[in-house]
Amino acid sequence: MELDDIDKQILNELFKNGRESLTTLNQKIYKDNRELMSHTGVKKRIVKLRDSNVLKIQGNINISTLNYKACFILLEMKNYDYVKKILEEYSECPRVFLLAQITGQYNIIMGIIGQSIDVLHRYINYCGPTNKEGVLHSQILFTSNLEMPEFLPIKLFSKKSQEEKCGNVCQDCEAFLDGECDGCGNF
Repeated sequence: MELDDIDKQILNELFKNGRESLTTLNQKIYKDNRELMSHTGVKKRIVKLRDSNVLKIQGNINISTLNYKACFILLEMKNYDYVKKILEEYSECPRVFLLAQITGQYNIIMGIIGQSIDVLHRYINYCGPTNKEGVLHSQILFTSNLEMPEFLPIKLFSKKSQEEKCGNVCQDCEAFLDGECDGCGNF
């Protein structure tokens, strides 16, 4: 899909404030001839962007305000089958805010969120992908503060953990049973 100037204006305004009303938006969005768009026109454009999977309006979370911590895990995999397996297994993990295949020495980058550095360490040691079959080498990078983006699309507060998909079952985990870990669904 090709974005025109009106689409870009709408996306820019929604980036600033995703809850902006249509009547406020139509006072900020101009057609090519510098004429303001109608709120109906703006609404149609937003629906088109949403239906085209260009735009998703959602509640994102400022992890710095919550004093949560983040880390990145880089994985070098044995082959592409293992890359696909890790991507599939961790695609719904509530702690993962970034998951992508990359090129270079590593094949995968994962961004992980936790309430503290200790929680991140437990995740890496017990649930993270670094101990999975097919991982040749991994590197872990802890961040001090996430400067940008300020808000992240994280599914932190889902009541149901997704541990079955990654293969880590909390009820069988030593850290969970000893009370050292609350499980991925408990933020």
